[in-house]
Amino acid sequence: MELVKRARLVIDIDHHHDNTRFGELNLIVPDASSTGEILRDVFRELDAPLTPEIAEALYIAVVTDTGRFQYANTTPKALRLAAELVEAGADVHRVFQGVYENVDFAKLKLLARALDHARILEGGRMIVSHLERADFEAAGAEEPYSEGIIDYLRAVEGAELAALIREPPTRNGPTRRVSLRTMAEDLDVSAIARKSGGGGHKQAAGFSSEESVPAITDFIRSEFLAQSPAR
Repeated sequence: MELVKRARLVIDIDHHHDNTRFGELNLIVPDASSTGEILRDVFRELDAPLTPEIAEALYIAVVTDTGRFQYANTTPKALRLAAELVEAGADVHRVFQGVYENVDFAKLKLLARALDHARILEGGRMIVSHLERADFEAAGAEEPYSEGIIDYLRAVEGAELAALIREPPTRNGPTRRVSLRTMAEDLDVSAIARKSGGGGHKQAAGFSSEESVPAITDFIRSEFLAQSPAR
């Protein structure tokens, strides 16, 4: 935020529907697959050359925000853009290896702990797990190693909402960070996150909290049932 305060002009480019429009110029396109997709449109309007380096950076933005072209925001435009970026020099294999492979063993140990802590609620409609600071320490893992764990929870058959509550291994910052995911069309996890000061997409969102794991779980459960009553 200090950098933003020093900037002579703040341009806010984003695809999150709950963006606060904090810039002096705001370009918010909620139906775009990713900010990378918006930037490609901007670069095209500016007649900026699409170099291999730029193409690969934009490709990473598209592939990660669409969940490797699996999420509902994988539109025909996103797929056409991916093809254009590959033609311009984005290296698909290098991106896949750099982003999704070459996994540190500590990350696998952290995943094992998260799966061991996982609980099924509401007859299988909701799955919640947590990671305490002790889990990070025992696995020898850093906080970024928790990225992607939520997707294993989301993939559980019958789960409409998945939540991962984690206590960062470092003591600065919020006590806990929460990731929410859903594949259900009638759920909006960003609405749940906003009630606790967070935000994100309809199907992928997050927030921070000073509450305990049980209290956060109860909050998520209550909001989930408010949106999608027990069947």
